[in-house]
Amino acid sequence: MTKSYRGFWQPGMILAALLIAVVLPAGIASASETAPAVAWNATFSPENNSKFDAVAPTADGGYITLGSTLTEVYGGREDLLLLKTDGQGNEVWTQRFTGIAPASVAETSDGGCIAGAYNVSTAGPEQNLTYQGTSFLIRTDTAGEEEWRQALPGMKVSSVAETADAGYVAIGWLWNPPGSTDETTAVIVKTDGNGTPVWNRTFPGTAANAGTATADGGYIIGGTKSPFTYDRGDAFLIRLDVDGNTLWHKNYQVPVIFDVEETGDGGFVYSGNYWYGLVDAEGDEVWLKNMEGMTGYAVALQPAGGYLIAGTDLGKGEGFALGTDADGTIKWSTTFPAAAVYAAESAPGGYILAGIRFLSPNTSAAWLANLEETANPTQAAPGFGAIGAGAALLLLLAGRKRRG
Repeated sequence: MTKSYRGFWQPGMILAALLIAVVLPAGIASASETAPAVAWNATFSPENNSKFDAVAPTADGGYITLGSTLTEVYGGREDLLLLKTDGQGNEVWTQRFTGIAPASVAETSDGGCIAGAYNVSTAGPEQNLTYQGTSFLIRTDTAGEEEWRQALPGMKVSSVAETADAGYVAIGWLWNPPGSTDETTAVIVKTDGNGTPVWNRTFPGTAANAGTATADGGYIIGGTKSPFTYDRGDAFLIRLDVDGNTLWHKNYQVPVIFDVEETGDGGFVYSGNYWYGLVDAEGDEVWLKNMEGMTGYAVALQPAGGYLIAGTDLGKGEGFALGTDADGTIKWSTTFPAAAVYAAESAPGGYILAGIRFLSPNTSAAWLANLEETANPTQAAPGFGAIGAGAALLLLLAGRKRRG
């Protein structure tokens, strides 16, 4: 599962442009192996500005993506976009939901999808803003038509998934009332197949950015102490059993965890601001790697072993993807100028990346790219090719909120 806050395009935001002043070639591999080729990339822009925040492969070989579009750059409404593509990135259908922001999406066992979305409002002076909002679980059919919507008051959802019993799990945080000791409380909500909550568990003084159901029917959640300030040592993982009982809760010497995946041996690999790491099934650290200056919004398993880390280098105004071996050593890397990667997943034959491509100082487009993994890659990924001066990185800031 940003910061300069990709998840909050709300009225009152400060929208800045960081111009890239040189022509940059994309797809430069800087490690010991050649990066996978970009089989295709595609942009989608129903308005002047749109982005993708989440992506998931579908059983038919295509992809389901969740993002948003602004009706106007300044002061406009943010609408949710749910889009289905075929395996080559061609649009199959698009659904739009008014006035809510994207968080997470997953295909369901019957070919529909479950999406997590939210809205947030603020009150009070800028130096002491109070946050409140509601999250939503939205269940759709195979054509993206809404079947039902379940509200989760007071919650900012980060991640959703279908569970083994045909229910759903939503992971995120609660905004605490003014004067509380802690600003947020991490929460996991388990629902039945109709989205009705069955149980929830809360963890005061934390905020969950990521999580999912595990192979044994339990859950893993990860995040940081506060969504407003990231200090090294604030990151955490919490392992739960099928009934939501805590098996272990451990902190790590990194600021924040933005995404986490279960490994084949029951461990967990995670990515975050400037760091990515691996822990074993008991949560004990196996290794920790630094990638100073880069924010890893997504982590995925490589088919042949090792891991994919993808995200954004805000300082350089480019997205990136890098592949590691099982020990976390970087074997290849590739960059995408004038773009940002917000989500990535393993896909048949490679990986799917999702995010935003900046077209000009005032326009952007939701973007997908497919990296094609080959047994013996022979050429660097072409990416977007050379992109000239004037491509813009839009820094999205909301009050004190910052995630990178």
